[in-house]
Amino acid sequence: KPGLEGESKKMVEKELKAFKKSLSKEEAEALIKETNELIEYQKREDTPEALATIPLLDLKDINPDVEWYDIGKKSVNDVPLLHHDTFTNNVVYTEFLYNAQVLPVELIPYAAILAEVMGSMNTENYAYGDLDNALNLHMGGFRTYVDYYLKDRNDDNLLPKFIVSGKSMNNKVDKMFELIEEITKNSKYADADRLKSVLTRHQSRLDANIKRNGLGYARTRMYSYFNNSGMFDELTSGVEYYWFVTDLVQNYDTKSEVIVKNLTKTASLLFAKENMIAAVTCSKDDLASYSAELKNFTTKLPATKAEMQEWKFDFSNKNEGMLTASKVQYVLQGYNFKKLGYEWDGKMYVMNQIISRDWLTNQVRVIGGAYGGFSNFSSTGSAYFGSYRDPNLEKTLENFDGTPGYLENFEADEKTMTRYIIGTIARMDRPRTPSQKGDSAVRRYLENTTKEGLQKDRKAVLSTTAEDIKKMKKMIEDILAQEAFCVYGNEEKIESQKKLFKKTFHLSK
Repeated sequence: KPGLEGESKKMVEKELKAFKKSLSKEEAEALIKETNELIEYQKREDTPEALATIPLLDLKDINPDVEWYDIGKKSVNDVPLLHHDTFTNNVVYTEFLYNAQVLPVELIPYAAILAEVMGSMNTENYAYGDLDNALNLHMGGFRTYVDYYLKDRNDDNLLPKFIVSGKSMNNKVDKMFELIEEITKNSKYADADRLKSVLTRHQSRLDANIKRNGLGYARTRMYSYFNNSGMFDELTSGVEYYWFVTDLVQNYDTKSEVIVKNLTKTASLLFAKENMIAAVTCSKDDLASYSAELKNFTTKLPATKAEMQEWKFDFSNKNEGMLTASKVQYVLQGYNFKKLGYEWDGKMYVMNQIISRDWLTNQVRVIGGAYGGFSNFSSTGSAYFGSYRDPNLEKTLENFDGTPGYLENFEADEKTMTRYIIGTIARMDRPRTPSQKGDSAVRRYLENTTKEGLQKDRKAVLSTTAEDIKKMKKMIEDILAQEAFCVYGNEEKIESQKKLFKKTFHLSK
């Protein structure tokens, strides 16, 4: 209901005024005293004696060596095949990675739509219901999606991919290839009624997701201000993509022919032999049978030469406020520190742990009342400060701006630094399934990540000192000085602080 949030706020204000009026002078003073005492308690640091009661590992208890996932490379019918050899209990996990840079810029969002409709359309040999049954019967999972890799962890080296992913038991690999071929080669995109149904469902899910995932949409939008990868995400999963799909659905009857034409063109550009890399995670005993099926599959693919397109994105710090019916805000601010001349250092992992767990959690969550306050620093250069379900806006940006001062005055003894380092390693050493290990091996290969580089990062983490953290103050200052922020939140709250933004807009057009 339009205006419902304003009505609710007025009702609460009325109730609070009545409650305040009912208090005696002594009761009001006692309430103020309790509130101030709570704020002081929240700001107070734990004593060394209290911290000493927490069980703590020692750095010597941590494995100093990085976990590495080997990957082998061979060629099958002139198609590169990446193989991660591991025990999978007879399951074969595969991905076909098609280079999305064969698409002109205007077809980038159609790659995301194609990923959504594939497997949900009728094909030459299956009605969509029968196809779904066959996928469930013969495969343990089928998925199509868009993703990207950054060679040398550099945003200027964007490797966008359209990925077809599947898994099956080793005695069903032939059927898995048969179904993947049926979907990629024989899907009937010209079935206007079915396509409309699938797109309408997709738009409905996007509409629901954009209402509950304010953090994700604000972060993607903010990254699109300065990153190639951020702009790619925005065009395939962000606000721009939501508007794009919504427009197609609302005007489907007049645009259906264009939609079918563009989906067909997107598929024909992507699914070519020259444009494909195959990846598989399985035991070496299953590789021969997989390779035979891959050879048969690629023989039927078009052998057209893939022509890469040059994508030129326009970047600017838009500093936007996205107006919604949400009662809270998701406040994001960040930049790419490599664009400011800084290089990645593994010690930034520890800095992030300190800023997130101590500074922002205390200022934004404990004192500020948000559900969460955190930061993220990536080896690609991307960095952000964020809040989750936050009642504040300008105050949170002020807390972000206070980070350099916090680092300047940062002090920590050896035991405290050990606690930070152990927390950092815990995030790095999360258990992985066989398929996740295979995915990591492929990513490391495509991004040119070496075992030596990862070992260097781990050594940096384990040797981080308080003085190292203090030295990062200047980089944080320079990131925040770019004033690149995006806020998803309450319409009234954003409009009341409109001076912060270059532009505000409603998500629904």
